[in-house]
Amino acid sequence: MENVLSILFCLSLFYVSISSRVKGYVTVLQLQGLLLSVIIVIPFIYDFSIFGIILPVTLLVVKVFLIPKYIKKIILDLDIKRMIEPTIQQFTFLLLVIVSMVVIFVVSNILSQRTELNVIPFASGFSAIVIGIYIIMFRKKLIVHVAGFLILENGIFLFGTAVASELPMMIELGILLDVFVVVFLMGIALNNISSTLKGFDVTALGRLKD
Repeated sequence: MENVLSILFCLSLFYVSISSRVKGYVTVLQLQGLLLSVIIVIPFIYDFSIFGIILPVTLLVVKVFLIPKYIKKIILDLDIKRMIEPTIQQFTFLLLVIVSMVVIFVVSNILSQRTELNVIPFASGFSAIVIGIYIIMFRKKLIVHVAGFLILENGIFLFGTAVASELPMMIELGILLDVFVVVFLMGIALNNISSTLKGFDVTALGRLKD
């Protein structure tokens, strides 16, 4: 089951690579949050514990509802254009994503022969980390950079489930808190930028002087 959900998570990364709208990124974040919540709750189906469901429920609320809703609010309040405005062609970006994921899955399969790890969640999580970095590098809009950071964090979360049999709950809740704070601060930053500069892409920041 975890492998199937990880494959769906991986497919969402392909959707991000071809999507040209900011709304598509928000949809992917909601889908990934839902998939991660289900992946985390699976181990507790046969070993139910009230404390064991705290993390999945928190994950669901924060990643599927609170953060996407807040990002949508920022988009509406600041009237941010819906197109992502890439710095490279969509086909080039998709090709880069495909090549990177193929390499990651091949290397992960090689590593699995030397150490104990679940290849599909491991490779899917690491792919999300790399693609999150690509989004930050090759997209202009700051709000899309936030989405890239969140995809990267989702990858770290999935990556962690593949390399550790038991994750400390407080550490994972701390990660969620960090993400929420970063998105909140980014919203404040975008509001401040909007009062100074026209537009919300990183090229505008190049005009700032010390």
